Amino acid sequence: MSGFLHHLRVCNAHDPADYCPWSIGDAEVGLVPHAIAEKLQECGFTRSEAGLALPTGTFEELSEKLAEASETLREAGLAAKARGEFYPVLTHPDADPLAILDRGAATEFGIVNKGFHLNGIVRRVDGTFMWIARRARDKATYPGKLDNMVAGGHPAGISAFDNLLKECAEEAGIPAEIAATARPTGVISYRMAVQAGLRRHMFYTYDLELDPDFVPQAVDGEVESFELLPIGEVMRIVETEPDAFKYNCNLAIIDYLLRNGFIAPDHPDYFELANGLRLPKV
Repeated sequence: MSGFLHHLRVCNAHDPADYCPWSIGDAEVGLVPHAIAEKLQECGFTRSEAGLALPTGTFEELSEKLAEASETLREAGLAAKARGEFYPVLTHPDADPLAILDRGAATEFGIVNKGFHLNGIVRRVDGTFMWIARRARDKATYPGKLDNMVAGGHPAGISAFDNLLKECAEEAGIPAEIAATARPTGVISYRMAVQAGLRRHMFYTYDLELDPDFVPQAVDGEVESFELLPIGEVMRIVETEPDAFKYNCNLAIIDYLLRNGFIAPDHPDYFELANGLRLPKV
C-alpha cells in the first residue's frame, strides 16, 4: 500500500454499526453515535427500528428544535461549543436545506458538510509548482499543519461561487477577478469516524492557475504563511510524511496528481486511489 492510499483509508475509516440514522419526517439527514441518539430522545426525537426522527415542520421550526437539541448535547458534554456559523441540513448535497445547524454540532449530528479545496498552481519553464499554506499555530484545529492554498466550509445562505470568492479574499488575499478564474474540477467525499461523531464531508475541488509574479497574503489569521513548492516536493510530502498536511488536504492534492498525470495508470494503487476519492454517497 502506498502512502497515498493511507490518506484515503484514514479519511474513510468508520464502522456503520456505530451510528444511528436520524430523519426529518421520512427523509434521512444524519447519522449519530448511539450515546447521542439516546440523549436526543429527550429532545423531541422519536425512536423506531429505522432510527431517530423529528416530525416535519417549517424551516424555522426545525432549525429552532435542532438548536435546542444542540444545547442539550453541549450541556451533557456531547457536543462542541457553538461556532455562530450555520450549515444546511440536507437530504442530498444538491437539495434545498430543511433546516440549519450550528457548525459546532455538525459532526455530532452527522450531517453532510459541504465545502471546497483550491489548488493554487504556477507553471514555469522549470516545471509545475503549487502554493502550500501553513495553518496558524494558534488555530484551534490542526495548528501548524500544511494546507491547500485556500479551503473552507460552505455555510448556509451563500452560493458555491460566492463562497469561493469570499474565502480566497479572506485567506489568501486573492482579488475577486483572479479567484473567479478558478476552474471547478469535481468533488471529493468521505465518511470519517472521529471522537465527536461522524464527519460526512463533500467538497468541491478547484484549480487556480496563477501568474508567477502573484504572491498570496495571509489576511484573516487562519494561515501563518505560504510557500511555493515544486509539484514533485508536494507529492513527496504527501506520500512519505503522513502527518504533514491537515488530513483532507491530502485528498485534494492526490486528486490533482491523478488528473494531471503525476500519478499514472501504472501506479499499483491507481484504481483504488481514483475510485476511493468519491464514495457512492456522503
